[in-house]
Amino acid sequence: MDKILRASFLILWLQLCSGVNGQQKEKRDQQQVKQSPQSLLLQEGEISIMNCTYENSAFDYFPWYRQYPGKGPELLIAIRSVKNKEEDGRFTVLFSKNTKHFSLHIMASEPGDSATYFCAASAQCSPGTCSLY
Repeated sequence: MDKILRASFLILWLQLCSGVNGQQKEKRDQQQVKQSPQSLLLQEGEISIMNCTYENSAFDYFPWYRQYPGKGPELLIAIRSVKNKEEDGRFTVLFSKNTKHFSLHIMASEPGDSATYFCAASAQCSPGTCSLY
């Protein structure tokens, strides 16, 4: 019986430690990608530009997500660190490895572009296996 209690205590301790480590890692990761401006108000037909900076030089995949009210986020456009520009219709991402900066440009803004936009970053990404920050 004593062995069972020790084994249960060890399992509980490992779960608590991994939870604490996970929380500390999550806080660190939240600091590694910064987006600006926080909000953007503009006229129809104007160019919208949103910026992100990152800290981790190992990051090599930089997606932008769009989320409409009451919906889940959807991948809008992404760029890999081997390119400095990615275009998809009215959406363009510019990337600079030297300044650790990437930006989303929306040409000729339309009312349907009103949404929340998120930038993210991941390291050693392959399709379907990205760990985003």
